[in-house]
Amino acid sequence: MIQFKPIKGVNLVLEIERKFVLDGILAINMLKSDGISIEQNEITQIYTKITPLEEIRFRKSGQNFTTAHKIGKGLMRKENERECSEKEFKSALKEALGMPINKTRFEFKINNLPCNIDMYHEFLDGLITLEIEFLTVQDAKNFIIPEFLSASIKAEITEDERYKNKNLALFGLPEVEFDIKKAINIIDQNKDLKLVFPSSLRAIDAARVMFFQIYKSVQVHKEIYLNTSDEEALHQFRVHLRKTRSLLKILPGIFDEKTVAHFNKNFKLIANSTNKKRDIDVFLEFLKEQKNSKLITQILLLEKQNLNSDIKEMMSSETTQEIFKDWEVFLKEESDFYKGEKFDTPVKKLVARAFRVQILRVKKALLKLNEECANERFHATRIEIKRLRYLLEIFIDLYAIKSLEKAKERAKEIQEIFGDLQDRDIWLEILEQYLSNELLNAQTPDKLQTKIYKQIYKLRDKILDKKGKFIRTLSKVSRNLKIYYN
Repeated sequence: MIQFKPIKGVNLVLEIERKFVLDGILAINMLKSDGISIEQNEITQIYTKITPLEEIRFRKSGQNFTTAHKIGKGLMRKENERECSEKEFKSALKEALGMPINKTRFEFKINNLPCNIDMYHEFLDGLITLEIEFLTVQDAKNFIIPEFLSASIKAEITEDERYKNKNLALFGLPEVEFDIKKAINIIDQNKDLKLVFPSSLRAIDAARVMFFQIYKSVQVHKEIYLNTSDEEALHQFRVHLRKTRSLLKILPGIFDEKTVAHFNKNFKLIANSTNKKRDIDVFLEFLKEQKNSKLITQILLLEKQNLNSDIKEMMSSETTQEIFKDWEVFLKEESDFYKGEKFDTPVKKLVARAFRVQILRVKKALLKLNEECANERFHATRIEIKRLRYLLEIFIDLYAIKSLEKAKERAKEIQEIFGDLQDRDIWLEILEQYLSNELLNAQTPDKLQTKIYKQIYKLRDKILDKKGKFIRTLSKVSRNLKIYYN
């Protein structure tokens, strides 16, 4: 570590160090048995700024508090460190990026060189590292690790950015053992398990597990509908198909593009064949509370029966069964044969970028909405919000960002209003379709259409009133997510 002339009370140094991963605590025991003087401290450290080449760290070591500004990467970095107060540390804790790191540090010297072994805890449990500081780069390159230490070294990680504390705070343990076959089998037995992804898990492994869980829900609700004609089962069948298509679209690069396009095309055909039935189901619920709607209700109930038969025939068809079977085989494929260019990206990094891109789409769509817009623009915005909600529902626990929960709540709230608006547009289309029936035209008063139009205007106003607050929430989330894929 080379020290420079102090600048306004700041200790400016050039940090030169090598870093290693140790296998267990044997090295610590060896140091103690050899009578080497060891100072032990409990450390908590957090980061308030993280970029590829810069970090601001706050640390509590015993009863001492410090803050450091580091610039650079690899073997040699510049570091400005100073003492700070406990109040500064607690204030920084509220703005911490990622997770606080807790570790036990053992400090000692080898050949008069400062060394430390860090034993990490909590979400980093099992990680033990050795750091050795040097006066010059040449000293660092020429240094030979003592035999009693070299026996415990698993790998040198001096140049491995994944093991920098700032990246450990963001992404957790870099090396994750993951048995994709075992994970698929567990979900096969229990589709309702909550998925919690290791941050550094490969995107392709996380995607296969996620899509398989969604696929199991598709299959379960398909069977329920075939056996009972339950309307909610049909709705959930549609939701999970839509979720599959949306996530394939907004998480590109994980799988082969042609394969994704093939499945998306077929899933769209299946889902679209259920649209009219679902629209009629929702309209019939509305009509239950309306006067003079008996005849239109009877006509729609008859149409519903016909559609019910068509949907069941589609679900049971050999073509549909083959599509789903191919999808299941694809998801269970353990090789990387169908991999995309980003298959090996840590899921946390890939999803963070997807969040940012989708948030931008939603914000742009919301900003374009005004009193003059046609309803079609509102409906297109609803689709973008829905896609964002799918990301939030599945991946929110990957990030220690409090504003994500608020974004999830507001996305759900505003999307439901958008959904109500689209429903009413569809109801008007249904009425228009059947009003050619002279008897129905005579018995369906203008009041029904007028009532729906009034509700449409109110819903549009409600959306425009809420969009500003939602945009501000999304902007805050977007800023916090940027650090995860820089």
